[in-house]
Amino acid sequence: MGPKRRLSTESILNAAAELAEENGLENVSLLQVAEKLGVKSPSLYNHFSGFKELSLGISKLAISRLGDAIRNAAVGKSKDNALMAIALAYRKFAGENPELYKAILRFPTYNDSSIQKSGHAIVSILYQVMEPYHYNKKETIHFVRGFRSALHGFVSLEEAGFFRSAEADVDKSFKRLVSCLISALDTGKDD
Repeated sequence: MGPKRRLSTESILNAAAELAEENGLENVSLLQVAEKLGVKSPSLYNHFSGFKELSLGISKLAISRLGDAIRNAAVGKSKDNALMAIALAYRKFAGENPELYKAILRFPTYNDSSIQKSGHAIVSILYQVMEPYHYNKKETIHFVRGFRSALHGFVSLEEAGFFRSAEADVDKSFKRLVSCLISALDTGKDD
């Protein structure tokens, strides 16, 4: 028998995330994760009380990865350029990680304070990018909600296969949408 494999919460979640992308988020089980890691499934219970806790962990991981992607995209940029970079990073993440993206959408149903904090970290990035526009808090909330909704709507429709027409480039459509949202910033203030 070989050396005992050391498990960590991080290695388990990474394996679960890989399985989610390979087989679908709904098809991940503790047994599959254990098999992928080459361990017996009872050893996973040292890290997770059961599937619900593993599922919560996958959502946290997904939110963290999306947050990293949009934060990294915004670094060194400001205002319009930062918003466009965030939008492109958001779409790229959703396209490359469709199952993890689905896990993110579950997060509002979780009462776990750490996952709520992770989700709010993503929104806070947008709030920071909005600061140079000098909007009041309410105006900022309206814009951030609309911006996130537009990004989510586009990537969801794209993932569902609605944008397969060869008549217009999907990348251009996305950039036009984001440009329209950004251009509304100068005129969108409540007076």
